[in-house]
Amino acid sequence: MDDDLLLQTQRRLRRSLFEGPRAIAWRPARELAAQLLLYLDEPLRCWQITAEWLRDALDADRVDGGYGGWVGADGAGSRYVVLAEARRAALPLPSVLGIGFDATDPSIRAVWAGHGVAAIAEVEQERRFSARMRGELRTLGTAAKLALPVRDGARPVGLMCADWHRRAPRWNAQACNELPAVAAQLVGPVLAAAQRLARETIELDATPAVDEARDAGAPALAGLTPAEQRVAWLVAQGLSYKEVARRLGRSLSTVDHQLRSIRLKLGVRSTSRLVHLLSEHRPGPR
Repeated sequence: MDDDLLLQTQRRLRRSLFEGPRAIAWRPARELAAQLLLYLDEPLRCWQITAEWLRDALDADRVDGGYGGWVGADGAGSRYVVLAEARRAALPLPSVLGIGFDATDPSIRAVWAGHGVAAIAEVEQERRFSARMRGELRTLGTAAKLALPVRDGARPVGLMCADWHRRAPRWNAQACNELPAVAAQLVGPVLAAAQRLARETIELDATPAVDEARDAGAPALAGLTPAEQRVAWLVAQGLSYKEVARRLGRSLSTVDHQLRSIRLKLGVRSTSRLVHLLSEHRPGPR
């Protein structure tokens, strides 16, 4: 990581978040901002901190978040893969880490159609859900849900979702009212910046995944070649095959071949399980 670039990015974000007429006023959001800036060079950690914060702010049973989840102008969907989650300690819902959701589903399209919080009091009665999506949520124990699109300006970044095991839960009105601004002014810009810094690190350092693996106690990841490590880390950030190929200047077939090799070496059968594995070994606070 280029320390100067990190410090410059932190200063720029600190000014926009804490100074001037557009500074964040809600105290819980200011506390989140201060914590995220400490881990700006660790995107997965930033997602985890945000998920835990949102779980507590909404008193949710489970919160998940990650990059992707929108449909581009060409009609191609950027699959939403869960990179971080925070679950209630008592009666937790099943884990969704590493699970991917189809961005073209009408329910996810509806989230991006608005700029506020998409609230679903009863999943079983929500007509915007496809039968497949409703079945997936039923399996995951979701009876009610809030979904929040995360943008950096006009550019989509990812999704945050809060789930409850009971229908029509008591939602915190103030938190729900504040969340659109929190997503637009804080979460989107910070997570986009964290993603950009991670990409810069990949370009400057041939083996960033090795250091992450050692820090996280995942020696198996060090068995990947440097090229495979770069591909694995980019996929863990939520990039599609096409985005990985463009970023690294490789063909789609090369990226596909490398991901097959990565899955074989790590003993996972799908890319979503690979993301799950990397999420389980993400570094904790230092």
